[in-house]
Amino acid sequence: MANLASFLLFAETRMSDVNLRYKETATATSDTSLWMLIAAAIVIVSSLVAWQIQRRVARNAHSSVSLFSDLCYAHRINGKGCKLLQTIADEASLQQPAMLFLADHHFDSALATAKQTMTLKPDQLATIAMVRRRMFS
Repeated sequence: MANLASFLLFAETRMSDVNLRYKETATATSDTSLWMLIAAAIVIVSSLVAWQIQRRVARNAHSSVSLFSDLCYAHRINGKGCKLLQTIADEASLQQPAMLFLADHHFDSALATAKQTMTLKPDQLATIAMVRRRMFS
C-alpha cells in the first residue's frame, strides 16, 4: 500500500512538473487548401494526358477518316483546310474523302460538283487554292 501511495505521489509530482513547463503557444499548421489545389492540378493534368493518348490511339485506327486526316497531315494542310476538304467531299458525295488526294482531276471534279450545291466565300476559295497547290505542286 505504501508502494502505491509513493507511486501516486511520484506520478502527481511528475504531472505537475510537466504542467509547469507546458506553455500554450500557437503553432502554425499547414494550409491544406494548397495541397488540395496541387492534387486537383495533378488530376486535371493526368486526365488531359489520358485524353490525348486516347485521341492518338483513335486517330491511328484504320478508317476513312483516319486516312483522310493522315493525308491532310502529310500535306501540311491546317485544320481549316481539312474541314473545307471534308465539306467538299461530303457535298460531292464521295464515299472515300481521300479520293481528293489521288489526282488533280478528282479534286477538280469534286470541287465543281460541290460548287453546285454550296457557295464558297473568297477566303474559302483562297484556302482551296492553297490546298490544291500543296497537294499537286
